[in-house]
Amino acid sequence: MRDRWRSKLARNKQHNVEKPRAQTPERPMSLPTTLSRVDESSISAMAPGDVFLVDELESAGPCSEPAFHAILACPLCGSKVLISAAQYFGFAPIICGARTCPAFFRIIDDGRFVYLPVN
Repeated sequence: MRDRWRSKLARNKQHNVEKPRAQTPERPMSLPTTLSRVDESSISAMAPGDVFLVDELESAGPCSEPAFHAILACPLCGSKVLISAAQYFGFAPIICGARTCPAFFRIIDDGRFVYLPVN
């Protein structure tokens, strides 16, 4: 009986069984590292990391004093977020407003993203 188990075990060792691998995406998702400015005609098609400065909005008129400085497409999920001048220049962090997005980051050095830890 022992010999039968030994021969079965030896066959299993010799038989090259490929173990299933964890599924990994072919191209890993890369987060944008810098802002990409877009014009007014591209607001509806903004990609993650794109920004549009409200000052450049032609339809607002010359007398309007905007409460927000820019429209930013969240670098993680792409949802549009209104940001203040303090956030745009790096004095305040930005939190994405989407329910499922954990983005918490800051813009520094004239348009570079720094992702902050979420507590």
